[in-house]
Amino acid sequence: MGLHWRRTHVGVAAGTVRNVARKGTRIIAAVVIMASALSGCGEDLGLAERGVAADGSELILVYALDNSFRPGTLQVEVGSTVQFINGGRNDHNVLPSSGGTAWGVATEDFGPRDTYEVRFDEPGEYPYYCSLHGTTAAGMIGSIRVVGAAG
Repeated sequence: MGLHWRRTHVGVAAGTVRNVARKGTRIIAAVVIMASALSGCGEDLGLAERGVAADGSELILVYALDNSFRPGTLQVEVGSTVQFINGGRNDHNVLPSSGGTAWGVATEDFGPRDTYEVRFDEPGEYPYYCSLHGTTAAGMIGSIRVVGAAG
């Protein structure tokens, strides 16, 4: 399967920067909450935050909040990178719901403010969940649909 991943930690340097970062985080959190409320049950509906990854692929953000992923469902093009951000107060993980796929991030690598990136190079359905706050079928679950032709 054509998946590439990278783990990082979002850190802050000193006091003034931390205060600015907190204000920015509150603004981002408010936007995420508003977008989630508008999107109904965490569906993308075109409201997902998008940008450009370091490798030039499209970057789409998914937030692991306490007890939910936002957006909960997402459609991306082949070759896109999805970045999971632990924006909650608790540890989380991101595990594929169906076996045999080699992507995801373990709890010890995905604490508050940590990030995890995965690039999807094959079309298909990629359901996932957090085993700490749900099961493969209920609770903290999400799904990524990758569309387009594989390169």
